[in-house]
Amino acid sequence: TNELKENNSQSSNSEEFENNYYKLKIDPDKGTITSLFDKELEKELIDGDSGYKLGEFIYEQLENRHSMERLTNSNKDTVYIPLKKQITTLSNIEVSKIEDGDIWKSIKIHGRMPICADNRGVNIEIRLYNKDKRIELLYDMHKLQVTDPEAVYVAFPFKMKGKNQLAFEAQGGTVYPGVNQLEGTSSDWNWIQNFSAVKNDNGQIVFCSNDVPLVQFGDINTGRFYYKHIPEQPHIYSWVLNNYWTTNFKASQEGEMKWHYYITSSSDNSNTFATRFGWGSRIPLLTRVMPAGKSEMKSISKSVVDIDVPNLLLVNARLSLDGKGIILHLRETEGDHAILDVNKLKQETGAVTISEVSILEEELKELNQPLLFEHYETKLIKLVK
Repeated sequence: TNELKENNSQSSNSEEFENNYYKLKIDPDKGTITSLFDKELEKELIDGDSGYKLGEFIYEQLENRHSMERLTNSNKDTVYIPLKKQITTLSNIEVSKIEDGDIWKSIKIHGRMPICADNRGVNIEIRLYNKDKRIELLYDMHKLQVTDPEAVYVAFPFKMKGKNQLAFEAQGGTVYPGVNQLEGTSSDWNWIQNFSAVKNDNGQIVFCSNDVPLVQFGDINTGRFYYKHIPEQPHIYSWVLNNYWTTNFKASQEGEMKWHYYITSSSDNSNTFATRFGWGSRIPLLTRVMPAGKSEMKSISKSVVDIDVPNLLLVNARLSLDGKGIILHLRETEGDHAILDVNKLKQETGAVTISEVSILEEELKELNQPLLFEHYETKLIKLVK
């Protein structure tokens, strides 16, 4: 056979793990999530028919990396030549007791993956946040040096009722694989910027990772070389690592590895919701712990810049190159119009002048009226006090 999947244990029961937002079922023999139920939406979010379960660690070993080198000539959809490979999943699974903390509750899973990871194995932690509708999956291992062709994937076989649609954010826009994606561009795998999502008319599942943003949609597509590809299933496979290249890069990867995933779901199926969740997960709020003082202080909360336009994202705020002002990088996220209230921004920030500037911070025009953003448009504005 061209593909061999080694399962080192059989599932006999499941453990439930839940909070106010989600109820998970974990297979203690395989260390995978077999059910993810959204209590608010009252929907199951995992495809029960998928061969791989959510969070499953997949180790792929190719017989020969040169089988990846095929000339496609003028064929727009090449005939797939199955790669000779072996697939291995974790063995010797250990599942910890649930730890209930002030911020989240978590459960930890440990498994063995010889050849790929050293004798410390692979560690997985699943976190359910108490006050935020968010699931976090954390992975770590000490990678062994392997020069034979290998790859690691983590499976996320999502599913929503009705018509599912996969989407991911690229630089400055949202791409629907095989729909508004240019033919001939990378279809086997894609690089997500802030989020990937599985949508239907009633909601969406949002997935993101700041550490390993390379994914394959629908299936493990390695070696298919699609000219145009509309995934048949709304499944996401995180492509953690590989050494399939035949150039003069180093042939192995080794050392300590840590990576995270963030997941949420909502009845709000807008790109704005997905963008804000992905952006906030990738770039979390910076905090600082202060020692307790001797006198009581009232809590103070103040927004320095309040854009107050749902589909207008503040990408970045920084000191201008001349040191005389603040540069705001703003982007429209929903494919719609957005209007920035310039006079309100002046009042809130105390700015004397607000100007639209170029990427080189050259003034394009001074702003005294509301500023219109076209669909997916990005603008830079300068505030001078």
